[in-house]
Amino acid sequence: MSANFLVLAELALNVKIGKVAQKSPWQPFRWQVIEMGPADVPMPKAEEEGVQTLTAQVFQDQLQGYFLNLDNDTPFVFFGVRYPEDNKNLMPTVFEATLSYDEAARLMDSNEEVQTLPMPAPIARWLGELVEAKYQPEPKQRRRPQSFLKPEERG
Repeated sequence: MSANFLVLAELALNVKIGKVAQKSPWQPFRWQVIEMGPADVPMPKAEEEGVQTLTAQVFQDQLQGYFLNLDNDTPFVFFGVRYPEDNKNLMPTVFEATLSYDEAARLMDSNEEVQTLPMPAPIARWLGELVEAKYQPEPKQRRRPQSFLKPEERG
């Protein structure tokens, strides 16, 4: 059974990854996601920079993660990055793009490298409208302090 019924929307992106110089004698450069744009607008391809097309899916069960991302001063697009044969000198592939704060945290918890770019304003507006229409945060319930409960009722 597929989880496609949970997909609310999709966003196709071109992602450019390239070398960024570093001031280090041991590692003169690092690979970094440096640019993104809509998939229907071609990106210029440089010799050392790779452009990949990814689809960021917006899932019904990730609405809280999108809300948390949009609630920050600067919301981000998160990219999961993998290096071939764990060699950081070779150009990595971007295997996932997500707009969910929670999903990015899960990727990091599983030792995947996550890189970010600030979310463009049109994407933030689009995602904000979707989250506003579909997400209802659970009301906070006051929890009675343990000291006010009888010993047999304490957890």
